[in-house]
Amino acid sequence: MVKYIEAMPAVVLLWLVALLLGGCGTEQSGSGAGPEITVVDQAGRSVTLPYPVTRAAIANRYNMEVLLSLDAADLVCGVDYGIYQDRESYGAFTEDQVIGTNQGALNYERIVELAPQVLILPGNGGWEDAEKKLSPFGIPVVVMNPYDTEHFEELYRLAGKVFGKEDAAEEFIGYFKEKLDYIETRLADVPRRRVYYEYRDPGWTTVPGDYFYKMVELAGGDNIFADAVNTRINIEAVVERNPDAIVKVGEEGVLPKWQPPGPEELAARKERLCARPGWDHIEAVKNDDILLMSQYVQGGAAKIMGTIYIAKFLYPEQLPDLHPEDVFKHWVERYQHKQYRPGHTLPAFPLTDE
Repeated sequence: MVKYIEAMPAVVLLWLVALLLGGCGTEQSGSGAGPEITVVDQAGRSVTLPYPVTRAAIANRYNMEVLLSLDAADLVCGVDYGIYQDRESYGAFTEDQVIGTNQGALNYERIVELAPQVLILPGNGGWEDAEKKLSPFGIPVVVMNPYDTEHFEELYRLAGKVFGKEDAAEEFIGYFKEKLDYIETRLADVPRRRVYYEYRDPGWTTVPGDYFYKMVELAGGDNIFADAVNTRINIEAVVERNPDAIVKVGEEGVLPKWQPPGPEELAARKERLCARPGWDHIEAVKNDDILLMSQYVQGGAAKIMGTIYIAKFLYPEQLPDLHPEDVFKHWVERYQHKQYRPGHTLPAFPLTDE
């Protein structure tokens, strides 16, 4: 894919000339034609957009989940390859709508050809470069960070303003904030359990400042590597620190997807984890205090789904009215517009209506 604009096709040059001279005749934001809104994005930048945006290009699958939650997915005209290839989760986008491999490898020529009113990128998506290359074409860049659980209200309110979906954003925020407030209140005076968190690869953990750290903290976990600065640790150190519980998310080489891994695959992952040298001496392994989750279920709703599952796993008696599988089913059906499928966690959590 082309990453930089070096030789523009004639059609794009003509489009640019028409935009600069005439300021109309395209689907993107013109020079003040129609209502506008100025938003402060999650990089702290003030960005002026047509209101509401009806044509957006977007990178990062978790940002796409935000738009699905607000019933705004039909307003997307371009996506990165990660969204495009997962057609069951995010819809049948065509190859002509692919704007790059991912947020760090964008095809600016294609973005200009698609003429979106805005390009939405996460904070780690090279937005500075995108802003520089797209500003001559009048295509603004908005930064939305779908990774940070503690800033989910800011994330959804920003998306609501951009797409004119403010009411939908407030409904979503209210539903999930109630769950987080319940966890915080019920665990306020509860001694914290010591947790080892692992993401995909052996030894890939979370430390302060990392995307997953707040998810574990908000769930009431005491991260055994809270003093570390590198997310890659020696797995022998887990034996030395001897956690009370282990949370394992995903598997090495497995991409996140809506389809659940299922109980047999999760059991096989657990068996491989427990078979690591010396891990039979870890309290969490001896007591079978191990939670496995798919990447999909962990990442749902800015990782609030991960927080809910971890909290219930760690403190089931303190959280009697928290039902993770019910919340996941509601999120999938109401906010992601897909059919609920069990099999994303081990142990499995029951639905209350079963």
